[in-house]
Amino acid sequence: MKKLSRAVSKLKPEEAFIYLSKALKLKEQGRDVISCGIGQPDFSPLRHVIELAKKALNDGYSGYGPSLGLPELREAIAEFLNESYGTDIKPEEVMVTVGAKTAVFMGIISLVEPGDEVLIPDPGYPLYESAIRYAGGKPVFVPLNEKENFRLSYESFAEKINERTKMIILNYPQNPTGSTLEEKDVRDILEEAERRGIVIMSDEIYDRYSYDAPHFPTISYEGWRNLLYYVNGFSKTFAVTGWRVGYLVTNRELIEKLETVANNIYSCPVTFVQKALADALEEGINWFKPIFEEFKARRDIIYEELNKLKGVRCVKPKGAFYTFPDVKGIQEMAKARDTVELVERMLYETGVLALPGEAFPGNLSKGHLRFSFALPRERIREGIDRIRRWIEAFKTS
Repeated sequence: MKKLSRAVSKLKPEEAFIYLSKALKLKEQGRDVISCGIGQPDFSPLRHVIELAKKALNDGYSGYGPSLGLPELREAIAEFLNESYGTDIKPEEVMVTVGAKTAVFMGIISLVEPGDEVLIPDPGYPLYESAIRYAGGKPVFVPLNEKENFRLSYESFAEKINERTKMIILNYPQNPTGSTLEEKDVRDILEEAERRGIVIMSDEIYDRYSYDAPHFPTISYEGWRNLLYYVNGFSKTFAVTGWRVGYLVTNRELIEKLETVANNIYSCPVTFVQKALADALEEGINWFKPIFEEFKARRDIIYEELNKLKGVRCVKPKGAFYTFPDVKGIQEMAKARDTVELVERMLYETGVLALPGEAFPGNLSKGHLRFSFALPRERIREGIDRIRRWIEAFKTS
């Protein structure tokens, strides 16, 4: 077989899934693995949501649907966002996709041309860099300020903008750092982008996990239709990561073009799942409040416990369910050449999985690990206690 195309050769895997496979293999061998790796909520989908999916199947939602998504789900999403954030989104401005990642990828390959520059957070989610390079664009990394809780500011973006800048990608609450954006920075970035004719892609999949202040969404910006490509989904809030339902909000003209892209790639999202989620949204998400409070408590625990470890410096995440501590001290004690080696050793020697900083593109990732705290409190404490004992063994060797 001939070699892969240049475009596909530029794609990189999301390493969270590679490490998940390693952890699962250890579990199959009888090891007790505490996985702080992949970002997957540990609570099960609500029973009534599962029953709604069964009902949709029984009602015949098993054939093809529209490439843009079922009308009832598009309407439910628009109404849900409008009620949540006081916006005026129309169903025609909503498109349902096969997961939020597909929404991100389609947006980038549809809007970015060879030579275009795209500003992305440093460190950032791996898909952004991969998709930009696939499209022939150039990722330009905008550093987060670790001294200010990995703050992503308007000023840091503004100094990177030039005449080749086609798009700015925002992600808040952010993966991998758990940082978020303040309303003033959001408004300033959007105003600058609108003035310069730059597209804003805003990935807000963790919007319901904003712990210290209400989430201010980009869709609240008055002129969003002129520049915004908003991405969200159901995986993180409804704990249905395997159902693969995301959505995007943008102007109608672009929606029409994206319909053709989707039609050529995946035909349509899964119909019975869409119907179930449409019905679930109409019932509201008041049930999410205790889940939010639980994740906030876990955030506090992992932040406090990690900072007790020798060789670790951890800033307090403001959102999502990740923390991104500096572990250069542990790396030095372990004599590990990088965090990839550190994670491998930690997994096999302690049974605790985190992700290496190098799994997240950018210049600031080295010397860091990403811990997910989407697991029970006692498992968080046990995992960090295992790491503590592991570190103590370095001091005596």
